[in-house]
Amino acid sequence: MTRPNRPSRASAGERSSRTARTSRAPRTASPGPAANAAPRPAPGTSRARALARRRSSPVSTFGALGVVAAVLLAGLGYGFSTRDQNVAAITHTSSRNLPVGSATAVCQGQIGAGSDTSTTLTAFSPGGTAATGTGAAAAGGTPAADGATVQYVDGKAFDPLKIGAVGTRSTAQQVAQFTSVTDDAGLPRTVPLVIQASGSYAPGFSAAELLRSDTGGKRGLAGSPCTTPGTDFWFAGVSIGTTDRDSYLEIANTDSAPASVNLTFFGADGQIDTGTVGHDITVLPKTSMQYLLSTVMGLNAPKTGVASVHVTTTQGRIAAQVLDTDRNLTGGKDGRGFDFIPAQGPNLAQQPTQTIPGIPAPGQTLSKFELVLTATSTQPVSIDHMYWYGKSGRFEISGQTADPAQGYTKRDAPLSLTPGHTVVLDMKDAARDPDEAATLQLVGSGGPFVAGVRLVENDSKSNTQDTAYLSPTTAVGGLAVVPDSNIGGAAKTALLLTAAGDKGATVQVTTVGQDNKPVSDTVQIGANSTVAYVPKATGWFTTVVQPQAGGDPVYGARVLTDLPAKGGMQATVQELAEARVLVAVPPVAGDLSGAVVR
Repeated sequence: MTRPNRPSRASAGERSSRTARTSRAPRTASPGPAANAAPRPAPGTSRARALARRRSSPVSTFGALGVVAAVLLAGLGYGFSTRDQNVAAITHTSSRNLPVGSATAVCQGQIGAGSDTSTTLTAFSPGGTAATGTGAAAAGGTPAADGATVQYVDGKAFDPLKIGAVGTRSTAQQVAQFTSVTDDAGLPRTVPLVIQASGSYAPGFSAAELLRSDTGGKRGLAGSPCTTPGTDFWFAGVSIGTTDRDSYLEIANTDSAPASVNLTFFGADGQIDTGTVGHDITVLPKTSMQYLLSTVMGLNAPKTGVASVHVTTTQGRIAAQVLDTDRNLTGGKDGRGFDFIPAQGPNLAQQPTQTIPGIPAPGQTLSKFELVLTATSTQPVSIDHMYWYGKSGRFEISGQTADPAQGYTKRDAPLSLTPGHTVVLDMKDAARDPDEAATLQLVGSGGPFVAGVRLVENDSKSNTQDTAYLSPTTAVGGLAVVPDSNIGGAAKTALLLTAAGDKGATVQVTTVGQDNKPVSDTVQIGANSTVAYVPKATGWFTTVVQPQAGGDPVYGARVLTDLPAKGGMQATVQELAEARVLVAVPPVAGDLSGAVVR
């Protein structure tokens, strides 16, 4: 029977031989029978005869044979102990997909107390096919305890959100007061929340926050999934200016060891030298920090500027989010909108083809549609194609013939990006049909790049606006969860679903309302097109999106807008992301006792 392949290593004989050599005592003139003998008169001849006798000594000969026999027996023993590993000890020979055993979601950036400012937190575990029985096994073995907990990052209790049973919505509506601390600048900020799910709660577990403010500097509607701790995040299109926008980086360390964080900025003129600022930032265990990104620039901060920032750790993990606010440029007290800039992982940032769903119809209430592109390495990038997936199909976006307005780069086809540089394109004229929602797809070559979209929704009657941000996503293969949406009064929700391929796709959309009763519907998406689907729900509800087998890759986003009489235009977009239902577990041996012989 063939033994499983192992990395090249010394055989048992070699190990035994080395052990014998290294453990042998140094040769010394120790007393022996010859030591007590009288001196020999003919040293040369006698010495030769003595050496010959020593070499042919029966004791030495049998000693050498014993060593050889021991080596051979060790080798046979090793072979015997490992010959059945591939059938007895190796329980499986390829990776298995097991239900996720635990999940962590960090919610940060909540706005503070105020009569017209609030945060809604919602968590949902899909259950059903997402979890295979109670207490889903965590990575290969022991079933994890069922349940979910909510607390501040410092371990203090958070009572408003109570996690219900699997398959039901758990929500804390319009929370107006959070525990806060004072940052280094003397400004108060809220303490992040940490939600831990385990067992059958973990597969597909999703949590999100909706921030709403009708007045004040942070005015508008901001929504984001609560994030998972990691070591590498990209944020495309952050503000490093001091007059028009403010981008706040929120960092939380949920672990028991400190984390060390570095920030690298890529602006219009290339990578930005910030000196020692923004490097080796220590985040202590169970704590959080807030950075106004323009302050990292020091005295070199421009009045207005757009960049992409790479947030990495050299030690530990963090959860990272960026909350961006538009200032009022006319001196008024109310801001012009705010929202979260989605984080991008390193794998997505390396893809030559990047797909950005969730673009509302440009000709309706959309006053700005900006595409941010950054070449993130020392290699130049070529954006060879830009594709628009609308309701009538796919077409390639042409280049601009006229020079764009100040602050924008001309959209050439193809478009060349200088290494380390960031450009902003005006995409308002990209659509052939201004009344169709769409997905934007970028096909590049050369070095890696990151992309992001900034949207500005406007209401002419109230003369108010709000912002929303998009980033590239992967297709949804299993299921995606949007924990919170709203339909009723002036609040509207739409799912923008795109099938990228020549076959089209079928999607099952399930909504779970405040009564926790699921209602399912089927949505057909034509080939290479986008459908704007309004869920069959009222009030606040959770949405579960499941593409059916046999169709094209499906991308999507949820667009939520509201127009309260006091607050004016409010809008946010949450893109569909694959829920973590299963985790790949590598092959393991049930018994490794035969792998090493001592």
